[in-house]
Amino acid sequence: MAFQGFIKGVRYIPVPTPVFGELLEEIKDIDELKIVLRVIRLIHDKKGLERCVTLDELLADRVLATSLNSSNTDLRRTQILQALQTSQDRNVFIKVDGKNTSPSLYYLNTEFERQTVRNVSISEPQSEFEPWEPVGERSNIYSLYEQNIGILTPIVAEKIGEAEQRYPLEWIEEAISEAVSLNSRNWRYISRILERWEIEGKADGESRKHTGKARYI
Repeated sequence: MAFQGFIKGVRYIPVPTPVFGELLEEIKDIDELKIVLRVIRLIHDKKGLERCVTLDELLADRVLATSLNSSNTDLRRTQILQALQTSQDRNVFIKVDGKNTSPSLYYLNTEFERQTVRNVSISEPQSEFEPWEPVGERSNIYSLYEQNIGILTPIVAEKIGEAEQRYPLEWIEEAISEAVSLNSRNWRYISRILERWEIEGKADGESRKHTGKARYI
């Protein structure tokens, strides 16, 4: 489904200004540009001090798999590694090599992260990520979730798929919009809204009026 425009309450993320200036002039390869922008997005959603990504994490990312137009994991791995290396040479990213079985970490090359990598210690592998496998045309719900709630991990994608089998798409869209309006941006909250509508009924596809978000917690 074609992009329908930005909905009310859409999320914004900070992007370093040079990305839209000198880097935009330097980067000639569209795949590299896509990967740089996606890494910035993924890093922004990280919690804690170690705001970085791994190759396995990028391979597991649905948006990259789709935008790079590559269902072949080995080819996608090569594309991503080439872009990461080129961007590292441009000083966009900092790479911290993993030890033993630990994965290498990629940080955005900011002053804060330069301080961080001086003290970073890699001892154990991070969470394992399975490469994303495209499964045909998906509904706009997945894009809507990413634009307004957060990163679409394989686990969340599976839960959305289950919801699609259980509820009308209009319900899921409205539940996402309601979660955004109440600033409760997580799938658990959206799921609670859908469960409530299923139990209490939802006449004519119109949302019930709520007095507060505690109703779905």
